[in-house]
Amino acid sequence: MATIQIQNIGPIVDTGVIELRAINLFIGKQSSGKSTLLKILCFCRWIDKQVAIGSRKKDKSASYVYSHYSRFIKELMHFYRFNESFFTAQSQIHYNGDAVEITFKGDTKNNAQIAAKAKGDKYNSKLCFIPSERNLLSAIKNIQDGYRSSDMDMLFNFVFEWSEFREKFTPDNRLRLTVAPDMEYYYDKESGEQIIIHKNNRQVPPFSPFYASSGVQSALPLEVLLRSLVNTIGQNAKLSQSDLTQIVARLLRDGATVEQVQRAIEAGHEESRKLLTYQGIQLFIEEPEQNLFPESQAAIINSIVRAVKEAESKSAHHRNMVVMTTHSPYVLSSLNVLMAASEAYPIDPDATQQIVDKDLILPLGEIKAYSIDDDGYVRSIVDDDLYMVDGTFLDSASDAVENKLSLLNDIICNGHA
Repeated sequence: MATIQIQNIGPIVDTGVIELRAINLFIGKQSSGKSTLLKILCFCRWIDKQVAIGSRKKDKSASYVYSHYSRFIKELMHFYRFNESFFTAQSQIHYNGDAVEITFKGDTKNNAQIAAKAKGDKYNSKLCFIPSERNLLSAIKNIQDGYRSSDMDMLFNFVFEWSEFREKFTPDNRLRLTVAPDMEYYYDKESGEQIIIHKNNRQVPPFSPFYASSGVQSALPLEVLLRSLVNTIGQNAKLSQSDLTQIVARLLRDGATVEQVQRAIEAGHEESRKLLTYQGIQLFIEEPEQNLFPESQAAIINSIVRAVKEAESKSAHHRNMVVMTTHSPYVLSSLNVLMAASEAYPIDPDATQQIVDKDLILPLGEIKAYSIDDDGYVRSIVDDDLYMVDGTFLDSASDAVENKLSLLNDIICNGHA
């Protein structure tokens, strides 16, 4: 599995070497560097994909393009909206992926060293960055018509993908909302309107997400993309004409016949299929708990894990991954339950499935959790012996509250004495 280490970028001092698994969670205070880490990782994974599928620009390989003219750092800063002050002479990124190794050192004038692996694992995967600003899609009517950017950035790309994926849900194919099970969502293509209906309450007329609660507004884009992205596995990848031409040329150079390439989409040629159809999904999600009640936070985390598990069942190459950031201890507690289920399942599958659905149980070790501390260092908060989030970390916030309550109760009791 891929690894990444980030040093001296923005608030991050040193992440240490992070090994990526199926579920990766980072928790920390606001402005601690969670989003910085998430964005850099997503960008490195995207370059990894470009190298894997043989993407080229003006007949130059992706590894060449992003290792010259400061292209790596310039695109990272532009697409993910990084300020130049985040990078200094001491900044470093070390990424070891499936098809490429990336090393970046220094400030924004420097080049990255990008080396394609001779025997790298080459496959196509659908990446999606789901930002914390996602509730704007529901809170602002027709944002896809009004949002403009001179060049594509993170939000523009997200709005574009949302506009595409929402059309998958029609009056005949509605999406039942995990965070509000009595509500169903669909998109009316004729009117261009998004509709939510109360499934069990016919007295409530259909309404726009614009009028929904803040929790539904935040969760709706996430749920739409989760369902849609899982369904992309096995489908034709969206490639530019240039990318498609380069892939076909490469397949022919590697010995595939013209007939095999023509049948590539129908899986006539394994290497073609891996490059021309999506083999997995990679999701990068900011604050999945946004605006949600604790019970609903657990429900959305279960939806995310269930999507990964379903993607695994559809993908022969098991390259599915979610990386999340959070402020919520309830999200950690939800993952704790799933980690315990991973350990209990091999011991007693039947009893474990009575407590946790089988489609939420991942192999042992596939859930990782980290904290970003006040000093800018990242550390694992999973107890290796118990395979659960360290209880002292979960209890730290409640301990501070309990201490204050105890002191205040002392004052109250003394006043009544």
